[in-house]
Amino acid sequence: MSHQRHRLTSLSQAILAAIASAFSVGVKAALADPPPAPPPQTKLPPVFCFRFTDIKAVEDDPEGDKFQIAFEVLNWSNQPAAGVRIAMNEGTRGLEGAAPTFAGAGIDGNGRPNGPDADPLPGNQLFTNTGKVVQSTETAIQWNASQFDFNTFVDGPIPNRNLLGVGERNTPAACALVPGCRVVGHPNPFFGTPQVADWETVDNGNNVLDGFIITVDDFDEAEVLSFNWDLLNVGGNRIGDTNDYGFGTVNIARIPIRETGNPDSDFRIFEQNTGVERSNRLFAENSHTVTEYSPVDYDTTIAGGFSATNALATQTINSTAGDEPIALFAAEFGAAITGEFLNPADNIFGVPVNAQLIASNSGSSNSGSSNSGSSNSGSSNSGSGNSGSGTGGIGTGGIGSGGSDDPQPESVPEPSAMAMLGMTAIALFGYKRKRRS
Repeated sequence: MSHQRHRLTSLSQAILAAIASAFSVGVKAALADPPPAPPPQTKLPPVFCFRFTDIKAVEDDPEGDKFQIAFEVLNWSNQPAAGVRIAMNEGTRGLEGAAPTFAGAGIDGNGRPNGPDADPLPGNQLFTNTGKVVQSTETAIQWNASQFDFNTFVDGPIPNRNLLGVGERNTPAACALVPGCRVVGHPNPFFGTPQVADWETVDNGNNVLDGFIITVDDFDEAEVLSFNWDLLNVGGNRIGDTNDYGFGTVNIARIPIRETGNPDSDFRIFEQNTGVERSNRLFAENSHTVTEYSPVDYDTTIAGGFSATNALATQTINSTAGDEPIALFAAEFGAAITGEFLNPADNIFGVPVNAQLIASNSGSSNSGSSNSGSSNSGSSNSGSGNSGSGTGGIGTGGIGSGGSDDPQPESVPEPSAMAMLGMTAIALFGYKRKRRS
């Protein structure tokens, strides 16, 4: 099918060749994509909603282009999040032949690094991901999200910290929601500017969950995987229908490993993007540099679009000699934007498209047409009032929550919650081996 194995025009191949020459070990300094619009006269602190926490290569892959990628999500929306859904969009790009595709999914209950060990990030609270995969195809993956808190012994959806709900002229309240934030620049904090000195503190709250795993295949150098992400509420509906921190896009690019120099790397996928980066806003503890093969198999069996397995332990594979890189990555995320779905059938909520490919990238994907209504993105009131990012608003007009004809995720057999918690507790409290960085 064209949305699964699309090739590029000669123009786009030239564009990607430019990526190969532009990427280097000196990717540009961190610049965030435009955030959702704040309440009137309130300044929002800088945050991230999505961050990669570990990437490992898959051993014995003949082409050497298969990777297991772990990420965490942060919930700055107006509702607890009980699900996470990602679906590839038209920003995905291949250089020669097949473009990257999803090839598996899973849950790593104890979080980073991928595998049985646990090595929580400094300052993070002790949580276990007790969720499960409910859908896995080559273009879309969906998880139930459930956070077990070792401090309270409560197992439930990811708590929210509602940045857009602090009200008018209330910068101090917004800053108070973000660990490590302080208001600077004015003796009266209501007129100051929120500042986060260290990105590593942003995910130290209770509104975070790590351990979501995707396996990506056919991910060659100078190629891009781009996908839309959504947080789902306890009813299984999009949080993004009412809050702009509940959805967005992620672009992750594989950088040519032998490139040298420090050119300007402003390659962008969508008009609203600012360019990929390798800061700790996007990657925890240098996880953009892959030096290890995964000790765990997260591959899925694609059967009717709904079949997935959790982690199966295999022999631990040592890192490369001298931590020589296997692969390098750079990425970016943007809240409140949605790219055209690579497979229109993945748009199960009828989400309007509001992210436009930059002119030099358009027309290169044979993804077919989408009926997602990219020119009609609804009203401009999306929970926060005029909170659209980029062009147009992100309102809820015309966005359905999935009717009776929508494909619904089917349950997948999973290990018992108590068994997962037991294994995670052992890993969290008894680990000795430190992750190589």
